[in-house]
Amino acid sequence: MILLTGASGVLGSQLARDIPAERLILTRHRTPLDHPAKQVSIDIREPQLGLSEADFAALAEQTDIIIHAAAITDMGGSAPGLEDTNIDGVRHMAAFAQAAGAPLHYISTAYCSTQYAAKNEVPSAYVESKRAAEAVVRENVPSHTIIRPSIISGHSVTGEIASYQGFHLFISQILSGRTPIIPLERGAQCDFIPVDVVARAVVDIVAAPEFGRTYWLTGGADALTIGDMFDVGRPFAEKIGRDLDQVKLVSPEEMASLCETLPRRLKERMTTMMELSSVMARAESFPSDVNAVLGQGALSGEMLRRTLSTNLEWWGRGKLRESEK
Repeated sequence: MILLTGASGVLGSQLARDIPAERLILTRHRTPLDHPAKQVSIDIREPQLGLSEADFAALAEQTDIIIHAAAITDMGGSAPGLEDTNIDGVRHMAAFAQAAGAPLHYISTAYCSTQYAAKNEVPSAYVESKRAAEAVVRENVPSHTIIRPSIISGHSVTGEIASYQGFHLFISQILSGRTPIIPLERGAQCDFIPVDVVARAVVDIVAAPEFGRTYWLTGGADALTIGDMFDVGRPFAEKIGRDLDQVKLVSPEEMASLCETLPRRLKERMTTMMELSSVMARAESFPSDVNAVLGQGALSGEMLRRTLSTNLEWWGRGKLRESEK
């Protein structure tokens, strides 16, 4: 059986759809999930996952493979509980993997890489927590893989996503007109990958893993630039009455200087955008294993353009539904 944590999250919910229910044990904290698979209530922040010795041993006996996707995701790094969930939680899952004699597939993030760090990176507690968690996995679980997705966007065909994250905040700030200046240059890459592609790759990795390997599930050299994203988004922006030509793109250095002269609320929004931009925008492409795992043609620049378009349509419908409430 495959034990999956984080089944209510963006990637976990897609994995829960893609893996047959009869092969799954889904973990939850309290609220039951709307899914036919077997479910168990645990708390990864606690030793023994918050279970009694008997229940811990029984769960370990049933578990053949672990996919650990549960985490607090906050690019800005300000969310409470990061260390408890993202580091201690991984330490407890590593101990469980040892008890179960099961391989651990840890879902990390490409953005914790030091080799491919952002050109203008700012300190992020979230990124640091994922780096620390990777070290825990490497040091404590011999049979492991580390899987590094970049920004996970909505579904490549439908645009659907379980919850909006920093990527969507970035898009909404631009399309709402609330942020007229963006601290990014047109040629900077923004690496994102659709959730369904990530999930299919994870399933394939779990089926035939190369233990000890770090897999990069990213757009890589095919990642869109900020200029590409503006070009793709232009028809959608026009449809909602937004002129993207009115958005000014500036370097992070120019933005830092401008922030000093802005009113407080606008300065706060600009600071948030700078933090998001510093993490998302790449000066150098990530490596990518997507086509190696799923086969040539699984990922391309054209597919990412279509994905962004469908994601914008999904976002637009969601904002319309919100306005009708």
